[in-house]
Amino acid sequence: MTDVQNLYNGITKAAWGYFFLYFDINLGSVSILPAFAGYCLFLSAINCLKEEEKELSLLLTLVKILVVWHAIIWLIKWIPIGIDVNLPFITLIINVINLYFHFQLLTNLSYIAERYQVEGVELDQKLLQYRTLQTVMLTIVTVMHQFSTAFPVVWGYISTLMGIMYLVAGVCLIKALLDLRKCLPVNFDIENDVKN
Repeated sequence: MTDVQNLYNGITKAAWGYFFLYFDINLGSVSILPAFAGYCLFLSAINCLKEEEKELSLLLTLVKILVVWHAIIWLIKWIPIGIDVNLPFITLIINVINLYFHFQLLTNLSYIAERYQVEGVELDQKLLQYRTLQTVMLTIVTVMHQFSTAFPVVWGYISTLMGIMYLVAGVCLIKALLDLRKCLPVNFDIENDVKN
């Protein structure tokens, strides 16, 4: 694969990874767009992009932890007996890892955008803004979740508002990544590369 192909594939996989995270469609209690699939896409995206942005290699261990955690949670939901996975300390650690992972991933993607974006588009700045917005929202949700049993009515209103904001931010983030993909000098022919 050429470097451009790796960039194109990596950014595409990152966009799809966020699609899996932002659009959680459930069939009963089980998600048909599981978060662990999104993190698998992030893992693959990092492997495609790590030559372009060396710091992404530092996220490999974290994304593997997130893949395993979310796969376990998803599999437990398939068990007909309602197993309650209430591990507050571990959940808090996973939430912190998740916050850091997305903060750094979007930071590195903004560096890539800075190199390849069309003049005047400022995709790098958009990605940094979405990174900050996502970090703030995830932090609020994480903190509020700790107090959700004490203030169930307040939590209901906040979670609804955050859900709407989260979806809008997700659409904007995915669009920014797809716009970045369009900025790449994609003039390769996959069939010719395979033949050679």
